[in-house]
Amino acid sequence: MMRKQIGKVVLDYTYYAGEDLYSDGDIEDVLLDIVKKGIQDEVLYSDNRWPVLYHLSNIRENILEWYPFKKNADVLEIGSGCGAVTGLLSRKAKHVTCIELSEKRSIINAYRNSGCTNVEILIGNFQEIKIDKKFDYITLIGVWEYSGMYVNDKNPYIGMLKKIKNYLKEDGEIFIAIENKMGLKYWNGAAEDHTGNLYDGINDYVNTNRKVRTFSRPEIENIFKKAGIEEYKFYYPMPDYKLPETVYSDDFLPVPGMEHNYAKDYSASRIYQFNDAVITDQISEDKMFPYFANSFLVVAGKDDTGMQYIKYNRCRKKEFRIKTELCYKNNEKYVKKQALDKQAEEHILHMKEKEEKWNGSLPNLHCIKGYIEEGAYITPFIEGEDLEACFYKYRNNAELFIQKFCYYVKEYLTPDEKSFVSFYPTEEFYSVFGKVYPEGQKTLAYTNTDLIFSNLKLTPAGEMYCFDYEWVFDFPVPYDYVIWKCAIQLYTKYTAYLMKHFSKKEFLIRAGIEEKNLAVFLEMDNHFAEYVFGQKQKECYLKNYRQTVIRQTMRLI
Repeated sequence: MMRKQIGKVVLDYTYYAGEDLYSDGDIEDVLLDIVKKGIQDEVLYSDNRWPVLYHLSNIRENILEWYPFKKNADVLEIGSGCGAVTGLLSRKAKHVTCIELSEKRSIINAYRNSGCTNVEILIGNFQEIKIDKKFDYITLIGVWEYSGMYVNDKNPYIGMLKKIKNYLKEDGEIFIAIENKMGLKYWNGAAEDHTGNLYDGINDYVNTNRKVRTFSRPEIENIFKKAGIEEYKFYYPMPDYKLPETVYSDDFLPVPGMEHNYAKDYSASRIYQFNDAVITDQISEDKMFPYFANSFLVVAGKDDTGMQYIKYNRCRKKEFRIKTELCYKNNEKYVKKQALDKQAEEHILHMKEKEEKWNGSLPNLHCIKGYIEEGAYITPFIEGEDLEACFYKYRNNAELFIQKFCYYVKEYLTPDEKSFVSFYPTEEFYSVFGKVYPEGQKTLAYTNTDLIFSNLKLTPAGEMYCFDYEWVFDFPVPYDYVIWKCAIQLYTKYTAYLMKHFSKKEFLIRAGIEEKNLAVFLEMDNHFAEYVFGQKQKECYLKNYRQTVIRQTMRLI
């Protein structure tokens, strides 16, 4: 039997050697049973095994979901595995040709994406498969590092690129997602992904005989040069390309406070040798992030998408799942928010309405004005410094840190007294924040409950702008809760620097929050989290997969 069909997906066995040379073991039988029954989401919410998360989570799609594929494109997906990205590609392209060594994984892929009419899976070693067409896009997602095992060439990593270039159209592009062997997490106790040993990549694999390896950015650029690849662009998915929540580019890199990935370890336990937050802040401040990023997405070819940064919010209830993208097109920067699920389209459309209602609520805070276009909410990008990042310069002076916090709250986040009315609970309030609330509070007609400092931007002219209206409510909300949220979020981001000077409780009280309301606001915030992330925050299923963390020689947040 050379070909068979599962649902609408075709599997071609012409080049299959009759034995799976790559496998995760018995767990693949479990995965096959899950996709046959169509219970991926149910299992993701209740399981805690890394292969289940890695193979079945739709967070995997974030690595290429943002890319504007050409219409009617032909895609070659090399190393398609269990189909984590295949479904995404099938929705974006005219036809997807998958190549996969493993029959078992190919069958999992076929069942998982059985409704796709444009997917064909060729089972076998890429080097031995005859391909008689050219493609608009070729993907190597977690594949290129294995070239030494499956490509018969003096330099298999160069040879792999040269070979696939033969299958690329003249204006085609290659997507390579791979770990950075110099990634910060490997310096800080994370085992090398392919060998399972500490520091193997950093030590240039001198202690291993396995024919698998990753590279630093300069090494990749040197290989590209030897392979004849002249045009390319680096992106930096974080925490890594396997489960990316954000994707940076050289045009937009993180600033202090943006990337704190402590305890986001899902594949194995880890010993932290140093404070992840502090070091990430430092390399961001020193403009060294591209060298120490945990992994890369490299687009080889003429990449003119204009995408500079994107953030995904997938771990929410479907009606709130969105992405936020920073783009540069026609000499103009803009921010675009779009729904990830159909149920979230209404949430996006309401953002313009919320902006208009809330605009002018705070006399000294400017409101960025946007518009709705093709279902997206679009605003201009305001040049300046994120207010949260401004506090990095105060991190080693705790007194000045709290003084500056109080100054910015008073100067920009304090409404006119005449704008206040007495707070009273409503049914809408109960549904979002629960039935616990403080007494004797004031409220505004419209309240932006997400005035955290990472949503505020200070321009060179000294003007303060707000650019996020996702959580503006038109029912009474205690205004002190807004300030509490600003304070607790800022303290959390800078805990490593502040904790030796004052506790979270002390910081909140000095920020102007009455001690009697601290527990009340926390209860409100927990209820709000359930409003966004589901009962018991079910949609935040990543927490179920977090591995044991061992802290070495220092206090960590």
